Amino acid sequence: MKKKLMVIFFIVNIIFTSFQFAFSLNSALAVPFDESLPSTKDDRIILKSQIIIPTQLGSDRGIGVEYIAPDYGTVKIEDVLTKEAGYFNGTPRKSFTNFETFKYASILIIKAVPGIGDIFRRGEEIYNALKAVYTDLSNIDPYKKVEAETKYTYRDFYHDLYVWDYSKTWKYVGYSLSRYYYKYYGIWYFDTKIGEFRHKDEHYTHQNGYPPEVIAKAPNYMKYNILSQLAYEAWRMGRTYYETY
Repeated sequence: MKKKLMVIFFIVNIIFTSFQFAFSLNSALAVPFDESLPSTKDDRIILKSQIIIPTQLGSDRGIGVEYIAPDYGTVKIEDVLTKEAGYFNGTPRKSFTNFETFKYASILIIKAVPGIGDIFRRGEEIYNALKAVYTDLSNIDPYKKVEAETKYTYRDFYHDLYVWDYSKTWKYVGYSLSRYYYKYYGIWYFDTKIGEFRHKDEHYTHQNGYPPEVIAKAPNYMKYNILSQLAYEAWRMGRTYYETY
């Protein structure tokens, strides 16, 4: 009898040990999907990543649910910001006879921007933008010449579309492309406090914590539910989906 009890205890112990191992393995695999965001990917910044169950799957589950093994047809959308791709020249060293003429002038910043068109700013807007960063602009001599320089840098913004495929991998099925424009303002002015001309400028860029000044938007920019449906249909038909600003 004693021997029989020992055998039963040995078997139960093995089962319990196996269960512990399986549980620890499962816990190790269950890493939150967005744990390390924002992160970089091929010189691109992943701002956001989410998993969406398209309505075509007939599921009552919503956006943002994390899965270790998603259902086939589940969509993943990554919001990706590229590094600076270039810039549009604006009004380099445009000169005004005095501060008042600069302040009330309508300045063409950039012309015929793809997806946007022409962008104008008043001199006063440029001054106020810089004044918020450099308070010593209050020392401007209003009767002396003022020069301004402007331009816009731009970065491409993607909604990258993936679908959980029968190969049990995230299959890339296309993207939605928008473009972010970031302003640069520079101003030369006569500083009455130090008695000489000075220059101040500011790059209103992503790395300095500024949002884009202007966005050339794709048709479904930030419309995640629609994009998930488009991605699912593209995957189901064996195609890719692309849209741009």
